[in-house]
Amino acid sequence: GYSHLLLEDYAEKLNEEGQFFVHTIRQATQQMKQLIDDLLAYSRMQRRELSIKIVNPQLLVEQLLAERTAEMEAQGIKIEVNIPCSAVAAETEGLAQVLRNLLDNAIKFSCDVPDPRIEIGGRSEEKNCTLWVKDNGVGFDIKYHDRIFEIFQRLHSTEKYPGTGIGLAIVSKAMKRMHGRVWAESKPGEGAVFFIEIPKAEAAISKKNNFT
Repeated sequence: GYSHLLLEDYAEKLNEEGQFFVHTIRQATQQMKQLIDDLLAYSRMQRRELSIKIVNPQLLVEQLLAERTAEMEAQGIKIEVNIPCSAVAAETEGLAQVLRNLLDNAIKFSCDVPDPRIEIGGRSEEKNCTLWVKDNGVGFDIKYHDRIFEIFQRLHSTEKYPGTGIGLAIVSKAMKRMHGRVWAESKPGEGAVFFIEIPKAEAAISKKNNFT
């Protein structure tokens, strides 16, 4: 707060080096704020009582895309959505957080490609629904697959791609809570695909009835 006031009221009195110092302080505090917010989100998700309900993933995706329409239009991102599953057994808030984080990642890592495209698709299987978020961005080396789902782990510099290294850890933790899983496929310079597998609603209901 004080660094913001300093820039507002005294920027003209500071030389170039002084302004650089204050801007550095501002960037560091903003990064720290984001880190705290992400840690709180991770902590709240772990403590939250799990409430599995029947969720329509298509509606969740439509809501998330509506929140990011302006951002995607500004970057010229072409979006394609094709989700065949109409009902899964999931925690509504948890699944929304998973899809939001994966979409945010796809937007972030596609910002430098000339023709950015994101595909949100899925396939219906006997007991599960597999959804994916695919982009044509910078990608990553698949040998780091497990590392990217660990907290604080990053494969790209924060200067070029801001972030705290918690988003995918939240995705992994949320999917485990919902009895699902997450994995990724990628090559450097060829984009990435993040998959999530979640129980279908009818399969979950059938399993529950078998134990009652």
